[in-house]
Amino acid sequence: MPSQHAIEVFALINFTLLGLSLLFQPRAWAQLISWLQREGEAGAIVSGICSLGYGSLIVAFHRVWHGLLIVLTIAGWLQVIKGLIFLLAPGFGLQLLALGAPERSGLLRLGGLLMLILAALIAVALLPGGI
Repeated sequence: MPSQHAIEVFALINFTLLGLSLLFQPRAWAQLISWLQREGEAGAIVSGICSLGYGSLIVAFHRVWHGLLIVLTIAGWLQVIKGLIFLLAPGFGLQLLALGAPERSGLLRLGGLLMLILAALIAVALLPGGI
């Protein structure tokens, strides 16, 4: 399996499972975000490392700038940028983490829905004869 196709399958699995988890377990995600916030800048660094790792993996193996799968390349770069922000400006990263506060569980569910939409776009593109 070529590396580009492998990263597409990797992203499909991850976006699907993370999207479902965010959609159906927003309180658990809010608890995780609250825990990261309580850890202060160290929590922002942990979040940044996760974003950078996930995003850089996509960016390294998926350099598609046309067609439907451009959404995956863009998502990868957005994660790299998020990781950069959280690692270089952890105080600002903490402010961004506040978006996942328990009283904002609807926003977490929206994030889950967006991940599922992204997974669906990737799945459509991966179908035989896909776009």
